[in-house]
Amino acid sequence: MKVFLFIALLLISLASFASDTTYYAVLRNSLALADQEYSISTYQNLANTCDRIIAMRKKEWLPAYYRAYAYAHLGYMTEDEEEKDALLDKAQASADAALILNPEESEIQLVMALICYGRMEINPMFRATIYFPKANAALEKAKELSPGNPRIYYLEGQSTIYKPAFMGGGAEAALPILEKALQCYMEFVHPFDLYPHWGEEETLSLYQDCKDEIEEN
Repeated sequence: MKVFLFIALLLISLASFASDTTYYAVLRNSLALADQEYSISTYQNLANTCDRIIAMRKKEWLPAYYRAYAYAHLGYMTEDEEEKDALLDKAQASADAALILNPEESEIQLVMALICYGRMEINPMFRATIYFPKANAALEKAKELSPGNPRIYYLEGQSTIYKPAFMGGGAEAALPILEKALQCYMEFVHPFDLYPHWGEEETLSLYQDCKDEIEEN
């Protein structure tokens, strides 16, 4: 009797999870945990949540996107280069899947740029020649799709900071790009509540760092 009751409750739970309302609620909770704590455990939890959603809702781009986003950040948090590449492989596979489902979504291009930047952390002298152009191409495609998306200019500004001055990089070159990002963050209207929202705090921090460096020099 207890076994039958457990199975019945499990089936009810799975049916509820498959509904739109619960799908968004579960994803929202995992995102909130990841926002509160930048750690391997919270981002692995987000990836695992997306896996469960994708198993039941294969035609939704959002869980595939957030799975890519989670694994991209897990790659950033991992020191071991082989493991980092493996995590970024998972991120890329999910980004590719999301792109097939929604090719006109700028956020997918931005997570692809994140993945490229993560790849460059492994042997940057060699990999920059491969992945820097790919990241730039993803940012340009995102601009075509949604020129007011603030995360475009956050990533572009961050990338500009770390470029050598002779290549058009540095704090002075990055500052106006980050200013544009902050302006876009103020103006950008999210189409729904689970739409990607990351990057604003990091943009503000980078902007202040650039201002401080310029003032010191």
